[in-house]
Amino acid sequence: MDAEPASRTDGWGLLSGSRRALSRVVAAFLLTRLILYVATAIAIRLLPPHPGTRAEAFLGKNLTLAAWARWDAGWYLSIVERGYWFGTEGASNVAFFPLLPLLIKALGPVTGNYAAAGLLITNLAALGAVLALWRWVRAEAGPGAAEQAALWLLVYPFSFYFHSIYAESLFFLLATLALDASARGQRLTAGIWAGLAAVTRPMGVLLTPALGWKLWQDWRAGRRLRPRDVLAVLLPVVGLGAYMAYLWSAFGDPLAFWKAHVVGWHVQLQWTEARYWRDTLEILIRPTRMREYTDLLNIMQVILPVVFTVLTVQVFRHLGTAPGIYAALVIAVAVGFAPESAGREFLAAVPAFAVLGVVGPRGMLGETLRLCSLGFLVVFVFAFVTGHFIG
Repeated sequence: MDAEPASRTDGWGLLSGSRRALSRVVAAFLLTRLILYVATAIAIRLLPPHPGTRAEAFLGKNLTLAAWARWDAGWYLSIVERGYWFGTEGASNVAFFPLLPLLIKALGPVTGNYAAAGLLITNLAALGAVLALWRWVRAEAGPGAAEQAALWLLVYPFSFYFHSIYAESLFFLLATLALDASARGQRLTAGIWAGLAAVTRPMGVLLTPALGWKLWQDWRAGRRLRPRDVLAVLLPVVGLGAYMAYLWSAFGDPLAFWKAHVVGWHVQLQWTEARYWRDTLEILIRPTRMREYTDLLNIMQVILPVVFTVLTVQVFRHLGTAPGIYAALVIAVAVGFAPESAGREFLAAVPAFAVLGVVGPRGMLGETLRLCSLGFLVVFVFAFVTGHFIG
């Protein structure tokens, strides 16, 4: 435990050591984002974009910024520009939840460009996510652990999703605020943040069991529960239900978002899905040298589920049962339904990054591993911004 304790009720009141630690975290954020920006500027000029990516379609001639408007960014922008649509024969944009498009729509008139608005929102949310993680871990384990947790998040190989027009950074921010508020006993606040998370990504509904556990603990301890406490626990379900009600009204199918995932992206329970698990088994039994970028991606997709499973065990030990329940559910859903995208899906496992600040390697070993992770992050950024990430 760090020498400078942090009270759960002190808000952002910081002692001098915490101020210095927070300054270092902000500096690390700016430095790593500068590295990613420079890597993008180099990549987009050295490597030919994948056919059909049209890098300049969103932000004119600014190729470095336009390079971040890739892949799912186009789906979010389509919602902002033309609204939702749903079809049963292929991919449709109802798979993408509404909070991020609503924020982009609101900010668009200010920036004069929806893509610029999206990038501004997600990058501000990324900074907020790092600060919220730091604040939560500081309350749980002190400023030293909080700084370490933030650094691990910043160099996570798939954290580049925080800076494109994806919902990952906004979701991480909201989920962290919910868990922090729950730890402080602020049930209604936690429920509101969790409800907003549930209209950002479907993973948000997994916060309900975590908040429910805290409520059940209080009930067992003999504390009086108010109706609003129960309502707070259910707000993530209400958030998901509100989007489903819209889909029912607009398209006659409250599960349209799920069917769009299945048809368009083959997101379904994959314990019997042959290709991923066959490839995983082959890598484990007959490891080969990495000859191509995709070999690195495949190996990461084998290693990360193991790493995050171990971290989830540590979450139960060091952060408590409620964060552990949420982390375990996220890992199970990611591995069970989208194993080929697990690196990205694990960004929803906020407590796993938090506990890295407590149990992660320190000293020279920790710095070496973070430097390696940063190297992987740069490699994946090269592939992402040039349109070669998954093909």
